[in-house]
Amino acid sequence: MKARRAKEYIFMDPLGMEEYCQSHYADYYSKSNFSCNVTQLSRGELLTSSICAPINNVHLEIFKSNQTLLYEEDANQNSVAFCWIDQTDQLAPANTIIGGHRMRNLSIAGFNRLNKTGGNTWDIVGANTVLCCMSLKWEKLKGQIDKMKAYNAFAKLEECVGIDSEGAASTQLKKLFGKHFKHGVKCAEPFYDLAIAFLEDSGSGENIFTSRSDQTDLIEDLVKLLHEDRPGLPPLTISQITQYLDLEERSLSEVCRSSFGMSILELIKSIRLEQVKKSYSNPHVPEGLRRFTMKKNALYYGFQDWNAFERLYFKTFCESPEQTIDKVSKTNVLISDLLRLRK
Repeated sequence: MKARRAKEYIFMDPLGMEEYCQSHYADYYSKSNFSCNVTQLSRGELLTSSICAPINNVHLEIFKSNQTLLYEEDANQNSVAFCWIDQTDQLAPANTIIGGHRMRNLSIAGFNRLNKTGGNTWDIVGANTVLCCMSLKWEKLKGQIDKMKAYNAFAKLEECVGIDSEGAASTQLKKLFGKHFKHGVKCAEPFYDLAIAFLEDSGSGENIFTSRSDQTDLIEDLVKLLHEDRPGLPPLTISQITQYLDLEERSLSEVCRSSFGMSILELIKSIRLEQVKKSYSNPHVPEGLRRFTMKKNALYYGFQDWNAFERLYFKTFCESPEQTIDKVSKTNVLISDLLRLRK
């Protein structure tokens, strides 16, 4: 059986990215009800690339963006993710955080999903960072763990959000991933075996673990609140958010600075600005209606001064609201097949 061709998807807006992420996951796990939110945190015109090369029971992806992105998704018990940075000559950007684990070259993170049913997880992908992602089906992985009696691996999945390791298994896992994108690996079993070996081997030596913490949980709750849409009601205010999270505004802002490099006000502004842009980009809403509600949508998300909003919008996205409406999300996705070399 021949390995399927890799496909490269080019996005110029987060809305298109979200739609394709949901579609890819649905193909990988048909019973899922997956949803996600993508927010551009840095300023400038957005250009992202996602190269997908799935095989049966494994979803593999290489992701890169020219802007720093906040990626939030629903937690689930259907799959387990393993993510790492492909940046061999230097340390990974300090602002790349996967599931609460600050990434370095040795890091593999994102695999803790098992105790987050009904919750959400978040990642920050730094600008120009090459992120490699592998998603394994949990039922199959659990079966392999039970068969191998790899109980240390199961404990790591429950306790850790990320591990920095120089072990042989992590090195081999990354090599196998690279081999698949060059030549095509037809069998899923080696990915499962090496993932388990990585978790088992990372119990000794100079490995660095990041365990789930109250701060990680707090950020997950925060970003979920900021994306919450209450029908007929405006977004939550800072006082409502701090009251819900039982924190003072100053404490919440300090947590935001440590994770996002910005204050709570700046984070709220970034997320709300992205929400307005998505309302302008929605291809399912007639263009005339998007133009008619252009100012009302900005006002709904808290931008009361239209002229100030227009300046901020252009400074952030390098285009005006009218230009966003003209482009429409569905026209901003380019797809191409990538031929892989075979020996």
